[in-house]
Amino acid sequence: MPVRVRVKLRSLRNDSSVLVPALLNTGFTSNELDIHVPKDIASKLGLWPPPKNSSLEVLNTAGGEVLSYFIPNAVELTVIENDRNSKTITCNVIISLHEPEVLLSDAVIEELEIEILSPRTGLWRFKGEDKVRRSI
Repeated sequence: MPVRVRVKLRSLRNDSSVLVPALLNTGFTSNELDIHVPKDIASKLGLWPPPKNSSLEVLNTAGGEVLSYFIPNAVELTVIENDRNSKTITCNVIISLHEPEVLLSDAVIEELEIEILSPRTGLWRFKGEDKVRRSI
């Protein structure tokens, strides 16, 4: 079971928000705080159709090159757990026309101070805590 966490995404465009599962994807490497968001989630956040400050970019993926819309500083993201929440960070959004779920990049995972303990069984924790958490 891959590691998925519950995240709250709040649009910085229109203040709408969604609570959705997000896959921790260490293969999604980035120098910035980037997340992939499916088109339907982007629509709920007021990010589809893409706003004027977006750009169409070619991304290299495991399946080859794909065109995706990049929107800088588009959402605030917080991991929501029953007993605590992560800090809130501002992320760039890459609207994916092919990926069906929200993906968090390695940079986002690290910024949120998430440690993946067992990727196959879906175990993780926040940095510095003893509590082992399970993927949703």
